[in-house]
Amino acid sequence: MVEQHVAVETDGPVAVVILDRPERRNAYTPLMGGQLGAALVELDADPAIRAIVVTGRGEHFSVGADLDVDWRERGAHDVESLDDPATAPWNLATPIIGAINGDAIGVALTWAMQWDIRVVAEDARLAFSFNRIGIIPDRNSTWLLPRLIGFSAAMDLLLTGRTITGSEGHRLGLATRLVPAGAVLEEAVGIARDIAVRCAPVSVSVTKRLMYEFLEETDRVHAYNYERRTLNWVRTLGETLRGIAAFKSRGAPKWGTEKSVRIPAELR
Repeated sequence: MVEQHVAVETDGPVAVVILDRPERRNAYTPLMGGQLGAALVELDADPAIRAIVVTGRGEHFSVGADLDVDWRERGAHDVESLDDPATAPWNLATPIIGAINGDAIGVALTWAMQWDIRVVAEDARLAFSFNRIGIIPDRNSTWLLPRLIGFSAAMDLLLTGRTITGSEGHRLGLATRLVPAGAVLEEAVGIARDIAVRCAPVSVSVTKRLMYEFLEETDRVHAYNYERRTLNWVRTLGETLRGIAAFKSRGAPKWGTEKSVRIPAELR
C-alpha cells in the first residue's frame, strides 16, 4: 500500500485537507506534494465541495522539506513541475483557505502563498528559508510575493530567509487573518462554510478567476470593461434574484449554479 502523507475529511460543502506526518512535524516529501495536489484537483472536480481548507496535523503546519530525503535526485522534484497549468491552485474554481496552525517553513509557506486566504497562528514561525540551505525560493514565489506584499518586503524575506512570527506576517500581508493557534482551524472552516452557504457558486469562482487574471493585466480600461461584461453575464444566471430573495427572507440562499461554470470566451 502507498503510504498516505495527506488525509481528507469532508463535512457537507467543506473539505479539510490535512498534512499528515505529525511524527515528522508534517515535513514535506515528494509523496506529500503529489497527494496534496491530487486532493485539491479531485475536490475541485466535486460539485458538492464549495470550499477547501488545508491544515497540518498536530502543532505544526509543516516545517518544510524533509531533510532525510535525497533532494539531489531529479525524481524528487518531478511533482513540483507545473505540466498542467489547469491544476494550479489559482486556476481551480474552489476557494482554498490555508489554516496555518503552526510553523510554516520553506516549501510549506510557498505552498500556502498560492492559496486564496490564509489564517495564521499568532505565534507561528514563518520563513522562506531557501537561501539558508543553498537553493532558491520555489513555487512561483519570486513572481507572486512582490505582488502580494510589495517588492521591498518580498526582497527582504526571500533574500535573508529570516524567520518571522505570524503576527509580523499579518502586518506584512502574508496572513489574511491572525488568531491564536488553537482557533486557526475553526476560523478557517468558518470562512469556508460562510462562502459555501452564503455566496453563489458561480460568482465565487468568477471572482477568483478575475482576481488572478488581473494580477497580470496592465490595461485598466480593458479590465474594467471585461469585468462589466462578466458581471452582466452573471446577472443572467439567476443567482442575483436568489440572493436577494434569501436576504429579504433572512434565510439561507438556494443557489442554482455550479462552481465549474466558466466565463464565456467572447466576453474577454
